[in-house]
Amino acid sequence: MEECLRLQVELRQKILDSFQIVNIYKALIDAYIVDFYQQNHWNILPSSWIRFFNAVPVQQLPELLVFDSRRNETNVWPLTLLALRSLFRRLVHTRSKPEPQHQSTPACVFHKHSTLFQKSVKLKKRHEIEQFAVNCSREPQESFCSTLVDIGSGQGNLARTLAYGYEFRVCCLEQNESFVQAARHKDTELWRRLTKLDPSLRGFTTHPVHLHEKVNLDHIDPERFVQLLRDALNVEKGQQSDEFKFGLIGLHPCGDLAPSLLRLFLACRECRFVKLVCCCYMKLSSPNTTFNDAANDYGFPLSDFCRTAKLGLSYEAREIACHAIEQYRDKLKSGYHELKVHAYRAAIENIIVRMRPDLKRSGLKGGIKAAEVSFAEYCQHAVAGLGIIIPEKDIHSEETRHNLSRWEEVVKFYTLRLMFAPLIETIILYDRLLFLFEKGAQARIDVLFDPYLSPRNHVITAYK
Repeated sequence: MEECLRLQVELRQKILDSFQIVNIYKALIDAYIVDFYQQNHWNILPSSWIRFFNAVPVQQLPELLVFDSRRNETNVWPLTLLALRSLFRRLVHTRSKPEPQHQSTPACVFHKHSTLFQKSVKLKKRHEIEQFAVNCSREPQESFCSTLVDIGSGQGNLARTLAYGYEFRVCCLEQNESFVQAARHKDTELWRRLTKLDPSLRGFTTHPVHLHEKVNLDHIDPERFVQLLRDALNVEKGQQSDEFKFGLIGLHPCGDLAPSLLRLFLACRECRFVKLVCCCYMKLSSPNTTFNDAANDYGFPLSDFCRTAKLGLSYEAREIACHAIEQYRDKLKSGYHELKVHAYRAAIENIIVRMRPDLKRSGLKGGIKAAEVSFAEYCQHAVAGLGIIIPEKDIHSEETRHNLSRWEEVVKFYTLRLMFAPLIETIILYDRLLFLFEKGAQARIDVLFDPYLSPRNHVITAYK
């Protein structure tokens, strides 16, 4: 109990300190890069930063996106930047995956036949599924009777690995009927291949259960939800609730789904465990965006502390927290000319807003590398499908040429904005951790994935 209270005090202080930083640099954090020229974003920066970054080569910017070490730095940054980065080292939850410990992994079907489970699964998703499944296998399974419930399970790639690979009993709920049908088909195909290779598996009965269901997470009915699971898993009606236990899992639940799953975990007595790797923070509802203020069920903030303090994050802040900071850092080191695309996008936005203000910040066609094409070619490709043509006089105007000559300023500005991304993600994660502590749960945050393969790599685990 004392340790939990100590952790809550520490989290509250870190959240408050982080919000002080966010409020000071709000103009930078909330700046859309597409508005760089139109709103003269370079002048948002402190004058000492402007003088400094006018002289710093782009290739030295990766140093800004590493907080845990300064051994290899070549610059003496402005004092305010040095202070910021020192604070980040204290406040930001690490994104580095710890070195693998020599834990014995039990021999299981997955390790014997891993190539079958990996079939038609992309590298990123394969990495996530394997690491998530191993992590689940190391939890005390008696706490939840080896029964896992995956809401929003898609086509069941994770469920198959957990069920056939690690012998969990898995129930999947998915509202897209075509996904449910595909999951069942893939289950059958994988099972056929597994038993062909290893006939001894034919007596195995722990198959995933896939339900075409939409759970009303806005108005949770714990009894109805638990009964749904009992029926799906053929749990006897007479079995006591303390005998039927399960855990909730989510591999990158989007936006408000993650907070809803945490509420479901707390609402169901039979749900003893939850494990979530979250994403899409920009889709979280908040007091200034939700249409359900009366219910107070918005996605951020969750904790009583943050709500009482009326702490909030803008859409722009939550969106930048979803970026792949490690991959961007590598581009700055070796392929920074590709990042000219940010300047191309801002330059074309400057033209579009003048022509058609109603098309401000419209989604343009991507998939083109700025280092390989001229701005004119980029314009032709980008507005395809938007119903407009960028005039040649605007493409080659003196203003456009001047804007494009400043493309490195755009990259530097974007890098400075990205520097705050881990801090903002940490605020969201710590708010969720504090919420769980406030409700009496035991909880922790771990780094589960390689951030280069899967940028949203933190897992929240809780028991009650």
